[in-house]
Amino acid sequence: MSMISLKDITVTFDSYEVLKGINLEIAAGECFVIVGPSGQGKTTLLKTMSGLITPQNGKVFIEQKEWLTLSPKERLPLLKKMGILFQKNALFDSLTCIENICFPLRETTQLTEWEITKKAESFLDAVGIPHARDLYPDEISGGMQKRLGIARALALDPEIIFYDDPTAGLDPITSKKIIELILKLKKEKNSTVVAITNDMNRAFQMADRIGVVIDQSLLITGTPEQTKNHSDPRVHQFIRGSLEGPLTAIV
Repeated sequence: MSMISLKDITVTFDSYEVLKGINLEIAAGECFVIVGPSGQGKTTLLKTMSGLITPQNGKVFIEQKEWLTLSPKERLPLLKKMGILFQKNALFDSLTCIENICFPLRETTQLTEWEITKKAESFLDAVGIPHARDLYPDEISGGMQKRLGIARALALDPEIIFYDDPTAGLDPITSKKIIELILKLKKEKNSTVVAITNDMNRAFQMADRIGVVIDQSLLITGTPEQTKNHSDPRVHQFIRGSLEGPLTAIV
């Protein structure tokens, strides 16, 4: 079953077309990874899928329901099935780690305070930072902040999770561990994952399929192996990080 579907999506900012004619089908349980040169619209595409940006043209379907035609009341059940990890984590600096996880649970569930605390503690344990329970975000490392962001994004048991560059600013070893954690939790929850990354090693580690956002379009390159052997010279240059090639003028 298709979990997310985009039909002829066009997104324009100040008369400039960022994305044009985007078509995409993401199956339930799939991990779809978006890569591409900086400034080409990866985050715009992610936010359009999640309902944070309204396209000028086209249709967005979540669980085969047309997102843009739903009333706020009709959208709510779908929103509750989604989790988002923003690139900067979007943590509440004035709340402790456990309070960062408790906050959305208090706002959107009918759980008791005891149940909320226990669930938050279980997610801190799941992402490997139970010792940071009562610390504030600025008292923990970047990698731990990312883990906390993942825990908060997953606390509502979403069926669809959007990750905006989950390993940005992390060292290679921590990055690999974060992706391993994302894949472990995905398998446990049987969730659908859409992720942006600028690191091709992490893209290959994570993806069932890969799409490259380039020249206002989405080029679906297939599995990691298919992507590595793709015939498009833009893809070839991007995944190898070559200085010479068709992308050099736009990067």
